[in-house]
Amino acid sequence: MLVSINRQWWEHLAPKVMHRRVRELEALLQSWTRSNYGAHWLASARREDGLVRVKPGQFIPVAHVIALPGRPMFVAPQERLRQGHRMVGSSAMASGRPLEDGELALRPQIRVDVVEDQALLTAAAMGQTSGRVAGVKEPATLFSTPATLLLAPKTWPKKAYVLYQHIFGDGGSYPDDGYFYVGVTTRTWQARWAEHRRAMETGSPLLFHRKLREELAAGRVTYIHHKVMGITEDLEQLYASEEYLVGGHWEDERRLNMIPGGKSGLRYLRENGMLSERLVPLPDERDRIVAEWLKAHPRKGLPAPWVSEKWKDDAWAVAQICGRDGRLSVEQVRAIRELAEGHSAEEIALRIGAQNTDQVQRVLDGKTYTRVT
Repeated sequence: MLVSINRQWWEHLAPKVMHRRVRELEALLQSWTRSNYGAHWLASARREDGLVRVKPGQFIPVAHVIALPGRPMFVAPQERLRQGHRMVGSSAMASGRPLEDGELALRPQIRVDVVEDQALLTAAAMGQTSGRVAGVKEPATLFSTPATLLLAPKTWPKKAYVLYQHIFGDGGSYPDDGYFYVGVTTRTWQARWAEHRRAMETGSPLLFHRKLREELAAGRVTYIHHKVMGITEDLEQLYASEEYLVGGHWEDERRLNMIPGGKSGLRYLRENGMLSERLVPLPDERDRIVAEWLKAHPRKGLPAPWVSEKWKDDAWAVAQICGRDGRLSVEQVRAIRELAEGHSAEEIALRIGAQNTDQVQRVLDGKTYTRVT
């Protein structure tokens, strides 16, 4: 089966340094997907809802390609899922068969790793595959995205909102387990990343910018991984996905987000006097609001969000999650789960008075309202 990467989406999502190598990437994927595992990966990668069940010890469904200067690109050995690996997967499969303990449902990914720094190239030539590499001036650039966005896109780039992660570190944290920041943007992630870099270099007090600045200065960054998590034309879905992803990682000490994601983040800003009730900022503007607060209150610092006693109280958290205009009530969420066995998402939406079918489907998929029991 022919593997073809959509050029519009490739140039919209991938860093410019990778644009000219798209044909080479296609040829590698074409060869790789002839294997039994590659064919299995491709079948799921072509589906918008395609997921692969993965248990610890099994391959993570990532086609990882490495580009070195003056050499052909090559496919890296596949990484296996290990206990404690930092990932938030879907909680359900289309088949309806429940996931086992420790099992994840993951979307097939395409990842490209561009290495140009001489210290990294020398370490690789000497067989050094772990540990810290001294003297790195230009961290490797990694980019990854759900494969379906490149192989079988359903939307147009100019209408798409992006949910992304920036991950960075060195040694054993490569490529997914370093410090990370989850963000959303109504533009391209590259434009937003350029703003993050400028803010980092000009002394921004945000935790993400401060930690990246410190780690770069200390020579502890050998890679920066730009990870597209999803694309949507629906701003509500964008917020819901960010809330789910940030919430799923909230206890992780490597998380650099300072406030909750999605609508919970907006509520947090309002509750702490950083945002008036009438203002609805774009996703890209929230960092600026937090940065201005920190600069105005350098000693006071940021009021503690989900780590506070309120957010540890499930009853209080559920009231916040379900207490907003346009959101499902606790009773509606419970009804969705009760009706799921014998009714379609469309039928359930009509029965409970949901805004649309997608709102119901996200509950069924375990993407929203996970704290409502």
